[in-house]
Amino acid sequence: MATSDVATETDWNDVWRSRMETSTALKRNRGCSDFWDDRKKARSRAASSEDDCGRVAWVISSLPVTPESRILDIGAGAGAIAVPLSRQAATVTAVEPARAMREVLRQTVREAGIENVAIVGGHWEEIDLDRDLDPPYDIAFASFSLGMPDLRTAIERMNRVCSGTVAIFHFAGLPYWEQVMLDTWPDLHEVPYQPGPKADVIENLLRQMGIHPDVSVSSYEHRFSVPDLDAGVDAFRGRLLIETTEQEEILRAYLAARFTEEGEGEGLVLRHQVRRACIRWEPHPP
Repeated sequence: MATSDVATETDWNDVWRSRMETSTALKRNRGCSDFWDDRKKARSRAASSEDDCGRVAWVISSLPVTPESRILDIGAGAGAIAVPLSRQAATVTAVEPARAMREVLRQTVREAGIENVAIVGGHWEEIDLDRDLDPPYDIAFASFSLGMPDLRTAIERMNRVCSGTVAIFHFAGLPYWEQVMLDTWPDLHEVPYQPGPKADVIENLLRQMGIHPDVSVSSYEHRFSVPDLDAGVDAFRGRLLIETTEQEEILRAYLAARFTEEGEGEGLVLRHQVRRACIRWEPHPP
């Protein structure tokens, strides 16, 4: 994925920062944590879909979890990974900046009677590593949750609190929602869509930092299902900043051409091939 000869003149942290700052999705939707700081969205993320269950299983299977593991989940969201991990590990510390996500996670943990999950509120780059956390952790990971502009510092902080395995899970290509934004944004808003940074930037930055990670890239078919076309339009309305009837008709026409029928009376599905990467390393040489 990364080039074999990482150009020394390229500052990959600046590349990450620049792509984060110019990313249309982040600029127009107020950033990752702000976008998810909504109880309805948080509950939707907590609900287990077939696709999300596959992602959770893939992440957990990529981590060297044992019954003695102390795990740090950075950007834990509503606990899709933290909760099942708590049943396999000794402790899980979940760091999450969005208040709505934390509330849903607390409710889930409380209702399930889980006692080995600690929830820490705040952005990863602002957490006091000694006061707010209890390092060292055997595993520290971030699953599709790196929304901070200074990736180098975020990685250095992960290395500081982990004594075993650090892992980052990130997109190696466009997720389904970003493909929709790439296709429709020029017609909706009369400006091109700028994608966010992908896993190649992370890998190149790590190599520039003297870290040589194990990288595995896999692909799967994402299936976004809705009962009908109206529900599909509603699902994308907020993310695409639909405000006018004309914009809604543009989106409706686009989705009508791409949704297919699941089966008679079973609704519609949007299929998209997603490439994702697991980037793992040991922060301290043996």
